[in-house]
Amino acid sequence: MLRFYLGRIPVGIHFSFLFILYIAFTFTGDWVEAGVAGVGILAGVLLHEMGHALTARRFGAQKVSITLFALGGVTTYPPPPGLTPGRKFLIAGAGSALALVFGIPVLLAFRADLFADRTVELVAVGFWVATVFWGLLNRVPIRPLDGGQMLTSALQIFFPNQGATAAKVISVMFTAGAVYWLY
Repeated sequence: MLRFYLGRIPVGIHFSFLFILYIAFTFTGDWVEAGVAGVGILAGVLLHEMGHALTARRFGAQKVSITLFALGGVTTYPPPPGLTPGRKFLIAGAGSALALVFGIPVLLAFRADLFADRTVELVAVGFWVATVFWGLLNRVPIRPLDGGQMLTSALQIFFPNQGATAAKVISVMFTAGAVYWLY
């Protein structure tokens, strides 16, 4: 695993993250272009996870770390004292919120055909796919996605004792409905 720090936050990139390059290759048909797009994807996923990490730190979390793997990443931390469901909701939502703030302008620039250089265009495509497409997909209320975590936290605000169970039931029903619709 490749390890480095972004500020004081340790980041690990698992070798399975290279699967992203294979997916990019299926779209580009060229390994070099897939690698270039992979740089944008890596930046977008890191930005997303930094949204979670910085928000968790803001709410008192210590020992926050990020790990990137096959199709995304995860931010982990021991829950700090006083971490309310409302704060958990904000931490879960912060990743895609930050990613969308940066990703939407890149997507709009791409759609306006503002990238004259193919290399820059490939990085931009990888970035907006990771920030906008995956960011929105990650909001689906299925656990363990951010949307599922947000649903759990929101229900725990109103139903402290039954919120987590209700979120699991909704997550399973939503997953079953999605599978049925896709099938």
